[in-house]
Amino acid sequence: MIKRAENAVGATITRLSGNAMAAVPLLLAFGFALAAAAYWANEELGPLFGNLAIAGVFLVVALLVYAYARRREAAQQARASAELAALTEASPMTAITRALQSSNVSQALYDLARNAAPTAAKTAAVSALRAAPRNLPLLLGAGLGLMVASRLVDAWTNGRRH
Repeated sequence: MIKRAENAVGATITRLSGNAMAAVPLLLAFGFALAAAAYWANEELGPLFGNLAIAGVFLVVALLVYAYARRREAAQQARASAELAALTEASPMTAITRALQSSNVSQALYDLARNAAPTAAKTAAVSALRAAPRNLPLLLGAGLGLMVASRLVDAWTNGRRH
């Protein structure tokens, strides 16, 4: 897990540095294009109207970027609200509360347990199988310890059962 985090951080740093290296020539190209556009606008429209035209283009671009950002933010908030509603709807506490408020509480709780059991069993089995290789030495050690302890108790009691 730590290695994945390190790899993700490394990949992010590599991507950001690559973007920063690409941004420098892009900004220089944009600066030269802007200078050429200003030169052309001043030659064609005169200094006053040429500069006003360039300012107008930047104003339109800024308004478009602002509108796009607002629409994107609204979509993200709507998506987050929908995800929160889905989580709340799927919440075990919500299901239990609804079952307790139903007219036939025992049947509702039975149905809830019956519907949740396969998913819970699958999740528990997957977790146990993932953890088994990691805990195998611990389990073997515990088993050997119990075996030795039972042999010691048998030896101390001379095989007598109480």
